[in-house]
Amino acid sequence: MFKQVKKRLTFLYTISLLCLLFLFIGILYFLISHEINQKQVDEVNGYFSKEKMDFIEDLYEKKHRGVEYDPNRTIFYYVYNQEGNLRYGKEVFQNLVGQIKKTEGNSSIKRMEWGKKHLLLVKKTLVINGVMHGFVVLGMDITGEEHVIQNITWTLVGMTLFFSLLFAFLGYFFAGQAMIPIKRAFLKQEKFVSDASHELRTPLSIFYGSLDFLQREEKLSAYGLEVLADARVEAELMNKLINNLLFLARSDKKELPLRLENVNLSELLENTCKRFSRRKAESIALITNIQKGIYLRCDELKIQQLISILLDNAFRYTIEGKIIVSLDTRIERLIITIEDTGYGISSTDLPHIFDRFYRADLSREKGGTGLGLSIAKSIVDAHGGKISASSIEGEGSKFIVFFSREK
Repeated sequence: MFKQVKKRLTFLYTISLLCLLFLFIGILYFLISHEINQKQVDEVNGYFSKEKMDFIEDLYEKKHRGVEYDPNRTIFYYVYNQEGNLRYGKEVFQNLVGQIKKTEGNSSIKRMEWGKKHLLLVKKTLVINGVMHGFVVLGMDITGEEHVIQNITWTLVGMTLFFSLLFAFLGYFFAGQAMIPIKRAFLKQEKFVSDASHELRTPLSIFYGSLDFLQREEKLSAYGLEVLADARVEAELMNKLINNLLFLARSDKKELPLRLENVNLSELLENTCKRFSRRKAESIALITNIQKGIYLRCDELKIQQLISILLDNAFRYTIEGKIIVSLDTRIERLIITIEDTGYGISSTDLPHIFDRFYRADLSREKGGTGLGLSIAKSIVDAHGGKISASSIEGEGSKFIVFFSREK
């Protein structure tokens, strides 16, 4: 149990720390890349603002200058007239002008790859006093900046992997530290329950003997005998509660003794159903759908106790209707199903029905200690099985027990 809780705490701590790490790295990456990209755009826009009038003046020169190649430039550009015809330009990569696609709109920013180069392209319209004269496409080589961003990306990925392992270790460590007081408190509670159950057995036995002695007295009145009978019923309930607590205490300590043998589960289930059917109400129909010849290596008495607990609950909370008991096999699993049409369990109570001493309001009206289903789950867990429950309030409940069957 503690190992499962520790695993869950480790997972919770690790996921929480990783979420914070991813959030921090994501924000850091966004800020750095945005700052680099914005600086590039600002540099191109600044160049355009400074050269805008020269672009327009040169646009109306009668001589068509064409495109000049200048590999030493930082920013290159291509100037187009209103019809979209290239008038002139200066480029740092030969024949790049043929690869640049004109974008629509008044202004736009795009990035493209040219061989192994990364380029930033910005389209700006040439407008003066509301009159459009053409547009210019400016660009710059941003390969170095892209490599910086890539290096930052890989660095952040490496940091993420490193800190993921670190956080997993820290999560495991913190989970272990958190489990220390929990485990200590649980062990104290477990020892108290076990010791108290053992210590209560002796006075309860004396109490039983005293009741038997008093019941044999002839001088008691009818009212006195009635009081003794009530006391004996309460003593039996206390004895049952103590035995249940001892059972769960052994289960917690993994000291639940199992006498394993090959048991005819079909016959065991049928015999238990017959025993319950003899004391059922006429308004309840007990329907069995038990596959014959199914064997399970188990502790017969404890499996019988498990079935009795589930059947007892079904009959206790069903006034009229039917109870269906099924046993079948699927691949390498045995499946026991007990379904009733009784009161059902509310969606609020359903997740807690296997908790110790947990009782819904409906259960309190019917009595009980709230340990039956806890014991049933302990028996199933001790045999390596699983138990689940589903229910609709007012329509009934369904309990399913799964056991793996050895070949």
